[in-house]
Amino acid sequence: MLYRVVRPFPLALDGLTLVDLATGDEREDFAGMEAGLEAEGYIELIGGKPKQVQPDAAPTAEPVKEIPQPESRRRRGK
Repeated sequence: MLYRVVRPFPLALDGLTLVDLATGDEREDFAGMEAGLEAEGYIELIGGKPKQVQPDAAPTAEPVKEIPQPESRRRRGK
């Protein structure tokens, strides 16, 4: 799908090399950031249907259990 830049911003697809995108530039590849960039008003879709964003997966880790407190090492009163 083709997107048009609405607000200029720098983009680093590889995480290192910045590319300055200007208003009116058209691109297809935003490395999976299309939904976020479109929601923030940086890009707009040019024709076609927008990609469906998958919701984040539910957490798979177990909840943290209460850690038992150690008993006092010194006995009082003896």
